[in-house]
Amino acid sequence: MRQSSPDTIEVSALGTMLQSFYNGAENIFKRVALELDGELPRGDSWHRDLLESMARHSKNRPALISLALRDRLKDYLHFRHVFRSAYGFLLDWAKMAPLVLKLDSTWRMLETELEAFLASGSSGH
Repeated sequence: MRQSSPDTIEVSALGTMLQSFYNGAENIFKRVALELDGELPRGDSWHRDLLESMARHSKNRPALISLALRDRLKDYLHFRHVFRSAYGFLLDWAKMAPLVLKLDSTWRMLETELEAFLASGSSGH
């Protein structure tokens, strides 16, 4: 039996969920950048630069996330940009579906990596 695609309202709701997920992750990254690195990236590409910086060690901390997680999160960052720049009815389910389908595993990956970072004592707390 073939499952039907979500309708416009469902796609908009899923878009909101994807955007919210990345916003939450980025808020954690901003906190780490401010508290441990002492500053946020600046400039037009600061969102991308912030994500990149979390996958590298700094003078005050090891990498917060793996390169594999960074690569996954790039797709959510890109989607968030599209979501904020488009009307809900213009969202493309075919492009969103992979993000929705891997959201749970991406969240678990993020949670595991954040817990490992905190457990390492490298967070300064």
